[in-house]
Amino acid sequence: MSQEPLVEAYRAANGPQAHLVANFLQEAGIPAFVDGDELGGGAGGLPAGWATAPRVLVPKTELAHARTLIEAAEHIDDGPLVEEN
Repeated sequence: MSQEPLVEAYRAANGPQAHLVANFLQEAGIPAFVDGDELGGGAGGLPAGWATAPRVLVPKTELAHARTLIEAAEHIDDGPLVEEN
């Protein structure tokens, strides 16, 4: 049995953000994995930037669903509700 290839669904600003997104996807039933959260920022590590930013990987067949969920979550307004008088 061959394993389905993993593809990038999200590139995070940092490790904690990548893990937050991966956990969100996992809770939605999508297998998600963080890749590269150990590459940048530390002493002797690679310089921080887009090339070393952590990635959230998902199975290729789940990519569209994962990106739809991520996009929807990014547009949720968490601000306080305004009370009408």
